[in-house]
Amino acid sequence: MLFRSFRRLSVCALVGAAFAPLPGLSAAFDTPHTVRDLERAVDRAFKPAGATAASPRTVGLPPSSANFQACAGHFYRGAAPVIESGEARPANAYGTLRALCYDRFAVLHSATLKGPLFSAERLSAAELRAGAEVKRPDGRKAFFSDARLPLRERAQLEDYAGESRLPKEERHDRGHLTPARDMSSDRSMAQSFSLANVVPQNSVNNQQVWSKIEKDTRAYVMRARGTVTIITGAQYGSAPERLNTAGPAIPVALYKLVHDETTGRAWAHWLPNTASARIGKPISYEELVRRTGIRFLPQSPASLMSDASVESGHRAQ
Repeated sequence: MLFRSFRRLSVCALVGAAFAPLPGLSAAFDTPHTVRDLERAVDRAFKPAGATAASPRTVGLPPSSANFQACAGHFYRGAAPVIESGEARPANAYGTLRALCYDRFAVLHSATLKGPLFSAERLSAAELRAGAEVKRPDGRKAFFSDARLPLRERAQLEDYAGESRLPKEERHDRGHLTPARDMSSDRSMAQSFSLANVVPQNSVNNQQVWSKIEKDTRAYVMRARGTVTIITGAQYGSAPERLNTAGPAIPVALYKLVHDETTGRAWAHWLPNTASARIGKPISYEELVRRTGIRFLPQSPASLMSDASVESGHRAQ
């Protein structure tokens, strides 16, 4: 507490000294926002490289890892997806890949992209009913940078600064992969706002067509007789655009794989990350694997029914 007070007095003195020679400007710049930003700069300057405060939302969770052993239950038959390298997708295309376990979902995070490749969850109607009364937090305060990732590899809140001033058709939201609304408790809901579970998503896309895909997927889960595996991912170009030049990579498309573990059926929705994107007919599991180079259900039986015409609630537009 004493250090914090000393730090604030020092920062205020710095602000005053910086603007005192400029008559009329000192009062304008000596604001709470200016002091806050300078305090953060001082913290970064004196903090050990890569050090950061852990969010209470990740307390008790396993550290990042090279595999999903700590949360294999979030995958069908405990088997995480397998990334297959080839000419179009060299093995090092994503840099270091880190597995992140959360209470109700898991994320595979790419250091090079500063964002997720995919997230995975297993969901049932009972879990959706349990979460029906969980209040969604204020997004302006809920998002956080997951300190289990090295500082240089992860997205930061400030990467999205300035997006709100752009026209909605050009703006990027912090788009969830595993949706907050799928969560069954306050704690898991809070964890879903990790920036490791988020990609820069076109604002119109996120709030309209993608929101419909999420709602229709939950509607299917409510009708299903058992557990449904859902893997949501982002597809990136070979040289992706980034937020603020060095921020997280912007995906060219998003996809959602739905696998009904009771019937054995599987299908996927593929949506370009644009304001003009429209929901089309679901694609087959095999087609999703071909496009992404990822085998999402490595333990699925050979008789897996890849059904792109199920009554998933989605209709071509």
